Formats: sequence, C-alpha cells, structure tokens
Amino acid sequence: MNGKAYIFDIKRNASEDGPGIRTTVFFKGCPLSCSWCQNPEGIAAGPSLSFRAELCHPEDCGLPCFKACNAKAISLADRSLRLDWERCDRCGRCAAVCSNHALEQVGQWLSVDELFYRVAIDKPFFDATGGGVTASGGECTMQMNFLHEFFKKLKAAGIRTAIETNGMFNFGRFARLLLPWLDLIYFDLKLIDEAASIRHTGHSNRAILDNLLRLNECAAVPVKVRIPLIPGITATDENLRGIAKFLREHRIKQVSALPYNPLWLDKLQRFGIDTEYRCGAFMSDAELERCIDSLQAC
Repeated sequence: MNGKAYIFDIKRNASEDGPGIRTTVFFKGCPLSCSWCQNPEGIAAGPSLSFRAELCHPEDCGLPCFKACNAKAISLADRSLRLDWERCDRCGRCAAVCSNHALEQVGQWLSVDELFYRVAIDKPFFDATGGGVTASGGECTMQMNFLHEFFKKLKAAGIRTAIETNGMFNFGRFARLLLPWLDLIYFDLKLIDEAASIRHTGHSNRAILDNLLRLNECAAVPVKVRIPLIPGITATDENLRGIAKFLREHRIKQVSALPYNPLWLDKLQRFGIDTEYRCGAFMSDAELERCIDSLQAC
C-alpha cells in the first residue's frame, strides 16, 4: 500500500534491542527463510493468520467463521474447528467475525504519521534512559522507502534510531536512504559457509558478508555483529571459528552471541508453518560457554 508499511508488532520497554528503554517496531516480510526463525509470522510480506485452538468454542458461537470463509478452508471435525492452511488465503474474513479471538489477522498497514504517533509517546522514557526506536522484523529493510521517511521524522523529533538487520539488502539504497538517519546497526551474521547458508536460510550469504564489510568501512555509527546460536546449525565449532576468523581478518571487533531459545516453536501451529528444525531446549550455560570458547579461540 503506497505510503504505508505492514507492521506486525510494536514492543515497548524492549531493553534487549539497544541501549536504554526502547520501542521496537516489527516489520513484515523477509528475504530469508531461516529454519529456526524466532518470528515466523514476520516472514511473509502480507497478512498472517493466527489460530489458537484453545480459544475456539464452536458449540457457543455458531461458526460465523465457516460462513465467512470463501476459500472453504474451515471445517468441523469431532466438535473441533479445523483449518486447512493450504486452502487459506489469509484474507482475514474469519478473524473479523471470531468473537473468541481464536482467529486473528496478524499485521496492519500504518502510515509514517500513524507509526510515529504510536512510538513518540514513549519519548520521555527514551530521553531519560538514552533509549530510542529500533526497527526489526522480519527484515525491515524490505520496506526501505517507508523507513527512510520514518527515521527522518524520528530524528527531527530528537529520537535515537537503531536497526536490526540480517544484512540482505541493496547496499546503495541502504547507504542513501537509511544510513544517514541511523545511530546504531545490529547486524546478524548466521553462517559463514555459503552452502550452509543456502541450505538453512534459503539464500547465499555473499551479499550479507559484502554488506557487512562495506558497512564496517564506511558507517559513521556503531555496527554490532550478533551471532544467533542455533544448536546443530550456527552453534558448531566449524561455523563459529569460521566467523571469528572472518571478523578478525577484517578487524571487526563489536561482536555478541545470542543464546538459543525455543519459544518460537509454539508459534508454528498457530500460524500453520512447518519446519524440519525442532530443537525444544534452551541453550545451557555449558553450551554457551563452549560457543564463546570457539569464537575466542580465533
């Protein structure tokens, strides 16, 4: 939609997304398809549908969702609602008539002014703590023109800005539209081997590595590399030592590791998403220490 961005969440008091108290805006759409995505509802650029079966009580509501669904994706079996995700077109008609909020459409179109109004009310907290607004996703750089206008408005109001990116963007546009308006960049670096990147994220990492090096050379603001530690994928000695070697060779020193947590798994059934990766355990202190040792060894 012209002049608007598709947003799926606005998280206040997000202290983990930058210095101070922050408000993090989650933009829909991502060019990668990581098998462990923490926000799988943010991958699709368009609307997502959430179905929480525990809130669904067909015997009480008369199934208005069934009547509203033109795609014939909703049925009833054993007194329970069934949703055929392959048929579902995420139109949102069922969610609009669901009184129990078992069905909800995730995401909304917001203009720059509408989004600015929603985040600017937290400015007193930003000013008191050195915080600000962080754009995340999905991959927020997919809506770069909108971000350009949004960041300009934030900076004009004296609000600090940050971005969380997977690095898959057009560098020329990023440098022209976003870089002048940023105070901080968090850059996720997942895999150093190109074949592994294609296998686990669906894309080559060549552009990602190139963008990191170019930012490291020209950015006037901090570029902080973050390594998500995914057991069996990114948290291997081979991958971590390879990343550490790459960073050392290019004198990139601002690096942090993000321990794995499995909370995203609960979202898969809600959003009708299937993935082969299913690690359900939090990362132990011993596992985290081993990963850090692998990074420090290089």
